[in-house]
Amino acid sequence: MRTLFFLLSIVFRIVNCLATVSSPIEFAIIIPSYNNEKWCIQNLESVVSQAYPHFSIYYINDASTDKTKELVTGYIQTKKLGSKCHFIDNKVRKGALCNLYETIQTIPATHVIVTVDGDDLLAHQYVLHTIAYEYLKKDTWLTYGNWRSDPLGYRSPCDHIPSTILKKNAFRSYKWVTSQLRTFYAKLFQLIKKEDLLYEGKFFPVSWDLAMMFPMLEMASKKHIRFIDQILYIYNIKNPLNDFKTNPTLQIELGNSVRAKQPYTPLKKLF
Repeated sequence: MRTLFFLLSIVFRIVNCLATVSSPIEFAIIIPSYNNEKWCIQNLESVVSQAYPHFSIYYINDASTDKTKELVTGYIQTKKLGSKCHFIDNKVRKGALCNLYETIQTIPATHVIVTVDGDDLLAHQYVLHTIAYEYLKKDTWLTYGNWRSDPLGYRSPCDHIPSTILKKNAFRSYKWVTSQLRTFYAKLFQLIKKEDLLYEGKFFPVSWDLAMMFPMLEMASKKHIRFIDQILYIYNIKNPLNDFKTNPTLQIELGNSVRAKQPYTPLKKLF
């Protein structure tokens, strides 16, 4: 009951805020997906059911070999989401980071990107309301956290970043706390140098979340980062294709490679 009252208070505040602004926060929800026939419909329903209306969906079928494509396109057609959901059908598998990179380059700089893996869920119908409230504060460029696992058993590492780390811009030497739900202005991502997203000439196949988040955290480190402590995301740990299950050694190796890169300089302004 306490959670419900909290969510309703968020909705009340965001409605009041929206009434005072000429341009609401526009979200672009990007869903990279590979072989998610078991979870793709539930995944999409958690997005489509959002009460906040100002969002579009970019669903990327990354050359799935199962029924993901048929199920998703059928859902889009049945729910008449053609104007809301952009379906991208890769003929060759590119990987999540490449899909995010190519898609975000096409999105207006002032839109806020929300990344959702194709087997995961948004936690409730007021997730976008909660995030929009943070971006209406004007000085927010990036948000992160928090999630729970499905089934229960894994604990989210998300937490506040100490002020000493923020001041020193020392994210790469600190423990990883900036996991899902991740959101950021498209422009912030667009300022990342492409070469910093590559390993041996190709987009990072694993640890790609570190590769994209560290530069954005560094650029936004001067009071433009927000940690949302409440649960906004459901992380599916049942999927056997999870990186921590299939490539744990490579994940550590590439994570160390990302941490060894030169930090970005904090930005004085974004727009």
